[in-house]
Amino acid sequence: MKKHASQVRVRFAPSPTGELHLGSARTALYNFLFAKKNQGVFIIRIEDTDQKRYVPGSMERFFKDLAWLGLKPDEGPYIQSERRDRHLEVAQELIERGAAYYDFSEGLGAGEKHADLEYRQGRGVYRGQDRDLPLQEAKEKAQNALFAIRLKIPQSGACMLKDQVRGKITFDYSTVDDTVLLKRDGLATYHLAAMTDDHDLKITHVFRSEEWLSSTPKHLFIYEAMGWSLPEFAHLPLILAPDGKKLSKRLHGASVWVATYRERGYLPEALINYLALLGWNPGGNQEIFTLEELINSFSLERIHLAGAKFDQEKLDAFQTHYVRTYPIEKLADQLKTFLPQTIDSAFLSRLITISQNRMGPLADFPSFIASFLTLSEYPPELLVFRKSTRENTRTGLQAASDALEKTAPATWQAEPKLASLLDQVVSQTQLANGDVFWPVRVALTGAERSPAPAECLWALGRAKSLNRLRNALKKIC
Repeated sequence: MKKHASQVRVRFAPSPTGELHLGSARTALYNFLFAKKNQGVFIIRIEDTDQKRYVPGSMERFFKDLAWLGLKPDEGPYIQSERRDRHLEVAQELIERGAAYYDFSEGLGAGEKHADLEYRQGRGVYRGQDRDLPLQEAKEKAQNALFAIRLKIPQSGACMLKDQVRGKITFDYSTVDDTVLLKRDGLATYHLAAMTDDHDLKITHVFRSEEWLSSTPKHLFIYEAMGWSLPEFAHLPLILAPDGKKLSKRLHGASVWVATYRERGYLPEALINYLALLGWNPGGNQEIFTLEELINSFSLERIHLAGAKFDQEKLDAFQTHYVRTYPIEKLADQLKTFLPQTIDSAFLSRLITISQNRMGPLADFPSFIASFLTLSEYPPELLVFRKSTRENTRTGLQAASDALEKTAPATWQAEPKLASLLDQVVSQTQLANGDVFWPVRVALTGAERSPAPAECLWALGRAKSLNRLRNALKKIC
């Protein structure tokens, strides 16, 4: 069978049946990386021939997710349903070449159970009753009858594929059914449409899930029958849930969708980095990769054979890393989507600075900074550390408030200076840390857990901090 010997051209071809699945996103990523590494072309094609499963708005959401991930296509989108005439043309040519036939049986919709006795007995290989009908007789009958067009798979023999991930694979034709190429409504099935479109788009490499392996002999037969150059195939391992089952919408809900992570505020760099390693081993100990580094490192030879288990904790670790290393300005821009109100840019930058090392998904940021925007009411007892007393708390809080009010404005511009000042208060009053740091923390945030007191002071600034400290003193007096 002829092989392509031209510029690398790959395609990502989702069906518009819902949200973009993590597995589909990984397939798109591998296509993108391979194309860019080889100075090739990354193409988007929408496979929408199954109109019963079409979900309005799916295509637009696909494009939004791909753009968010940074996977910009070089060509497309091509819409498969707009090529109906071309698919019919190829189906008719396959009939002329003896590689397909008209089937006039009723109930031949793709995926439906057929009336063929052998099929019903469980053999699972369908051979249509019109398979051996003379061509001229079949053509005449087709003038006045509904028909499907089926692939005429040889009843014996075998075909072989040298898969780029799995090596040499041999398929026995006796186990392959005469699949429907063109349904009775005139629409092509995936088997005909995808192979035709791949040929016409001059696709050189096809990345797809290992679930398509069982259909591969049908696709090889189409290429052989049409005399087309065969692309290289790379059948990718499944993405599995932690329990080892396939990661699916039915079993695992919205956690399988890219949109879920985008809307939760995961950074695209984190998801891209994680997905790249979910089924591919770059070699060595490096785990953090920029997109450019992934392009330079990617190779088909290092794609795993076994399914890769999705690990939420691992993804969260990538998210934490990227948040910590993100430029403040870029992070501020990303966070604006999640903020309930407009925040002064300088104030927002300070809030990001003190929370950056603690932040996970960006959607959690508003709850993290809520007390800095509006201080909720809290009981006076909260100001007293468990090892302190009300009297020591009052003394420590008053001393801290006095020292902060008297200190130079420059001290408020540097968190280390504020931390040093609080240390001095502890030393000068001969109180315990909990007598000073704890009530200052609670006075500023109304919470037991927060960034360090000096960080809170620096983020809130002089006026807000002193006002909150004064109010706390009124509570404890």
